[in-house]
Amino acid sequence: MDSSCKCRRPSPLGSIQELQQPAPSAPVTGWQKATMHSLFDLFTDNREMWKRPYRAMNVFGIAAIFPFILAAVLHNWKNVMQLADAMVALLITILGLFKFSMILYLRRDFKRLIDKFRLLMSNEADQGEEYAEILNAANKQDQRMCTLFRTCFLLAWALNSVLPFVRMGFSYWQSGHAEPELPFPCLFPWNIHIIRNYVLSFVWSAFASTGVVLPAVSLDTIFCSFTSNLCAFFKIAQYKVVRFRGGSLKESQATLNKVFALYQTSLDMCSDLNQCYQPIICAQFFISSLQLCMLGYLFSITFAQSEGVYYASFIATIIIQAYIYCYCGENLKTESATFEWAIYDSPWHESLGAGGASTSICRSLLISMMRAHRGFRITGYFFEANMEAFSSIVRTAMSYITMLRSFS
Repeated sequence: MDSSCKCRRPSPLGSIQELQQPAPSAPVTGWQKATMHSLFDLFTDNREMWKRPYRAMNVFGIAAIFPFILAAVLHNWKNVMQLADAMVALLITILGLFKFSMILYLRRDFKRLIDKFRLLMSNEADQGEEYAEILNAANKQDQRMCTLFRTCFLLAWALNSVLPFVRMGFSYWQSGHAEPELPFPCLFPWNIHIIRNYVLSFVWSAFASTGVVLPAVSLDTIFCSFTSNLCAFFKIAQYKVVRFRGGSLKESQATLNKVFALYQTSLDMCSDLNQCYQPIICAQFFISSLQLCMLGYLFSITFAQSEGVYYASFIATIIIQAYIYCYCGENLKTESATFEWAIYDSPWHESLGAGGASTSICRSLLISMMRAHRGFRITGYFFEANMEAFSSIVRTAMSYITMLRSFS
């Protein structure tokens, strides 16, 4: 077959030569390690988990404050706006506790997965500078995404801590009287109008809010790191198959076998990652839909007030949180499926001769193309994490907002 007759597709590897960075050594960044270290020693070789139990006190704090948030929800069930505010806090605590429990339950699986990533990254980076550049390009993109997500999450956390003082300040300025406000709407059995009780309740609530941030930031950004490196592995497989050359049929088959082994290893790691994150993605999407409808309703009511800035930042954080999973899932599906086109664009026809060996190579190429055509899909049990799912979440939230406004 003449190579000039083949329909060429733009290669995703065209800009590789522009990158000149040293080889990466781990699939997670330093600040991600620090975040997980604040919970327990995940990245150390020592398997003893609770060497420093004080690191998880913030998560224990949100677990202890959960009943008081639930009491606020039940107390305000007749007031739509106050109920929506309390429901947002309740959903946040549920998601934070669920993610922390998944960290505990899947800790050893995460450790094994990280070790696999480190080993494969080291092996591929040692095989050539161009492969190390592909890995570094993926990690640069991952760090930009994670930095944006972390900034939005920390901004929402800071505004959540400052908002009570803003509300009390405006209330005092307008009426000369201010009711005590807390970061989380809680119904305590003690009188928070007493200064000592209010300070204790505020510190407890603000401290517990970090228990929401840590599991979310750690799990979500590490998922982004995992998928970015998996996409890099698929790109390396594409790079290798497009540029493979064999002096003989035996050499061509051996080269292709190594490429196919890399692709299959990447698929196996995708399967391991999806198995770990399926319940997390399912809970994230379900709760994010409810959070968006509640926050969107509150934002539409308080648009011209000081609380509008807080709710807007919170909405942005929730959207980015759902977007990370959908964007990473879409990228992983695309890169794993692009291997089919890489095989098609490869110079396989230049390395074939006559005989049974040639037929064997053609058969292996066809089987690999059939498998690559399906790609790999990150799922949350009932749905696929892609940009279509992200659009569905936003549309559903808008419908809920319209329904809530009709009740107010």
